[in-house]
Amino acid sequence: MRPSETEAQQARGVEGYLLSVLQGSPGFVPGLLRTALAALAPIYCAGLKLYLLPYRIGIRKRFRLPCPTLCVGNLTTGGTGKTPMTQTLCRLLQQHGFRVVILSRGYGGKNEYGCAIVSDGERLLLTSEEAGDEAYLLAKTLPGIPVIVGKDRRVTGKLACERFRPDLIVLDDGLQFWQLHRDLDLVLLNACAPFDNGWTFPRGLLREPPSHLRRAGIVVLTHAQEAGPETLRALQIRVARLAPNRPCFTANLVPVGLRSVGDKVEYTADHLHGMRVVALCALGNPTGFESTLRGLGGNIVQAFRFRDHVAITLSDLERVSQEAKAQNAGAVVTTEKDVVKLPSVSTQLPLLALEVRLQIDSESELLREVIRICRLEAGAAR
Repeated sequence: MRPSETEAQQARGVEGYLLSVLQGSPGFVPGLLRTALAALAPIYCAGLKLYLLPYRIGIRKRFRLPCPTLCVGNLTTGGTGKTPMTQTLCRLLQQHGFRVVILSRGYGGKNEYGCAIVSDGERLLLTSEEAGDEAYLLAKTLPGIPVIVGKDRRVTGKLACERFRPDLIVLDDGLQFWQLHRDLDLVLLNACAPFDNGWTFPRGLLREPPSHLRRAGIVVLTHAQEAGPETLRALQIRVARLAPNRPCFTANLVPVGLRSVGDKVEYTADHLHGMRVVALCALGNPTGFESTLRGLGGNIVQAFRFRDHVAITLSDLERVSQEAKAQNAGAVVTTEKDVVKLPSVSTQLPLLALEVRLQIDSESELLREVIRICRLEAGAAR
């Protein structure tokens, strides 16, 4: 069975079918659906404008926390590298002496609609099921930085300020949480598909129209190397039109190693070179993960894709392992984000987690801009 056939099998259910429709799957019914969804997209945009109108004319005020607040977000759903950016940025701020607290929605976790501390900076207090995969990964990989989950960032932000007295609060994926004031919105665009298919919901995956990029204080173009120099230059020109006078940086996800899930043995990234592997992920942008594996020399014989944030069950993992063995694969490779929610089970083949870091071009300059904007905005508010 070819990888593409297996990929199609994993896009199960209504959501998987709709995604294939949005991506241009052929046929009369998909075409009809795209026409209907295109008619609904202007209604979505009109509703968004109506919702934002009270904020824009000053009738409704955004809640302001007593310390500078920075948001890492995007205009589309998933696939831009928000969590790796949050990891990298928070490490840099921590190294420069800032006390940082992260606010995450905790998508898919049991506390998503509540308020809970995932980590106090010293101890993990929740499981991945309670915290959600992204929040748990942030808490696990960022010692010394508290992480709090809950959909209402006003509530979690107040708790952060009362409990930890931070110098700076960072929202992971909070661009569309309109109720909270931010001193800086750092907006990520996937350079390979910055605005998806150009349509907002429900015809495309844009949460907001491209014109809303003007809200950004800083723009970061991720997956820059994959996009290539010509595509990147054209995108930089478009970004300059949409968000004039905003600093624009480029970044790439860089593999730093592999870790065996069962025995925690670590390998260098080139361990996959020439190996037949099975890719396993539940991401917003699975193609980026699979491209990375191929770039490391891995020969992907099958690719299992699950819906972003979905819990991969024991039966799923056993089936993946059986398929991998049948294809004479040397390993099953997954992501750091997915491995935190995998069931504990002994697989027939090595199960490896690929560890990546976001490498920001002109990293020190970006950090200076972040600190400058946050301090300037926070000072002006006093």
